Amino acid sequence: MSGSPRSPITPIIPPLSLGKKAQDTDPGVFLKQPGVKIVAAGLVILALLVIFILWLGRLFEPQVQATVTANQITTDIRGEPLPAESVEAPFRTLSLAQAKEAAQLELSRFVELQIRLEDTFNVQAWGGQSIVNAKDQALKGDNHFIQGDFEQAVSAYKTAANQLAKLLSGAEQEFAKHKRLAAALILSLDELAAEVELAAAKIIKPQDPDLLALIQRSAKLPQIKDLLLQARNLELTEKYAEALGVYAKVKQLDEQTPGLGQNITAAKKAEEKKTIRKLLGQGFKYLEQKDFDKARDRFNKTLQTDTTNTIALAGLEQVSQRNDVAIILNNERIAQEHLANEQWSQAVDAYDAILTLDDNIQLAKNGKQLAQAHARTEKVLTRISTQPSKLSDANLFAQANELLEEAQTLRYKGPHLKALIDSVSQTLTLYRDPVLVTLLSDNLTEIILSNIGKLGVFQKKVLSLRPGEYTIRGSASGCRDIFLTITVLPGIEPIEVLCRETIR
Repeated sequence: MSGSPRSPITPIIPPLSLGKKAQDTDPGVFLKQPGVKIVAAGLVILALLVIFILWLGRLFEPQVQATVTANQITTDIRGEPLPAESVEAPFRTLSLAQAKEAAQLELSRFVELQIRLEDTFNVQAWGGQSIVNAKDQALKGDNHFIQGDFEQAVSAYKTAANQLAKLLSGAEQEFAKHKRLAAALILSLDELAAEVELAAAKIIKPQDPDLLALIQRSAKLPQIKDLLLQARNLELTEKYAEALGVYAKVKQLDEQTPGLGQNITAAKKAEEKKTIRKLLGQGFKYLEQKDFDKARDRFNKTLQTDTTNTIALAGLEQVSQRNDVAIILNNERIAQEHLANEQWSQAVDAYDAILTLDDNIQLAKNGKQLAQAHARTEKVLTRISTQPSKLSDANLFAQANELLEEAQTLRYKGPHLKALIDSVSQTLTLYRDPVLVTLLSDNLTEIILSNIGKLGVFQKKVLSLRPGEYTIRGSASGCRDIFLTITVLPGIEPIEVLCRETIR
């Protein structure tokens, strides 16, 4: 290429200017763009900028890289010939390229911040003029860029991007402040003040998910406050179960309601105390009514709720004591009835029921011994009465007399026992005096009499025997032995003892 001067390049207006100079730009044009098209517009701007910068680089390449001969640059950035002493070296070319790249990076940062602002924040409502000012500054950067003054372009783009960054940071901080205050006011149930803060936050960042959640919570505050008042009134009338139901509704509306957990816990404890008071009252009522099973049940239910409740434990102790006394008195009464009715075994059972509580209760021990003595006496008297023949034994007769004397001293003598005593008394009288018994034989038969011994052989023998049952054995040579059982009573007829059956 020749080193002759080139005519200046007419600058092409960059995309940021939207076809106008910075000072002629109408701020309303930006503010009038539809919110739904913000992202798309930003992306279009960024794409146009990239195309423009690439094209601009190719356009400026002849000027930046002027005709070089023998390691010399002969033209400046506008194509004007350079004096020999000002011809630039390759280092200058590299510096310009770096400045150009820096300008492009700052411009890219500006566009990204602009898109972020318009996409996330309702910047038209509160920062329109600020973003217009930043845009004007960026347009200045465009002019510097077109003129090849990349250092000034970097400065302008950087200033514009910093303005947007500051605007973005301020918006974030202001939004966070309003949101924080709104959350605190919601927790204090001040819906009016909360609405003010939420409205301020919504102007800045209307679609924030946390903000929308706070708005929903704030909208529920009147209903929540009404429910909390209902629950409190129910608690004052000790309707804790119903109050807990209302608190459950509050939890469904907003589980973050301040103090809700404490209120639920307090209502549950109050309900437990109410239940305990009711159970204790019922327990002592049944205790006074001597309904010990129900009383014990109420005290045990109290301990299921409050394992260390001293009143319930004392109530159970009283149940034990009174119940034991009642068992003792009741079984003593039952035993006395059985004794009076000569039901000795049932009386023993009643006393055993008392001894089950404590085997050292003397009343029951004495009563059981008494019932057993009556039962034993009745049994022996019955045997004497039904088997009087055994009284022929002197020892048995003596024992029977002793038993009769004891029977006559017994405390509980009903009709049956009295009849036995009379019967045995008469039997003993009958069996007290000896009876003359005549035995007849053949003078060949050897005779043995139980309780007496051998009588020998004889034709007739008269014996004085006590009334009772005797066994006679007769033996003779060549004859089978005979055995006779006789009952000796006054007026007994003579008894013949002969061996007649011959052994073959």
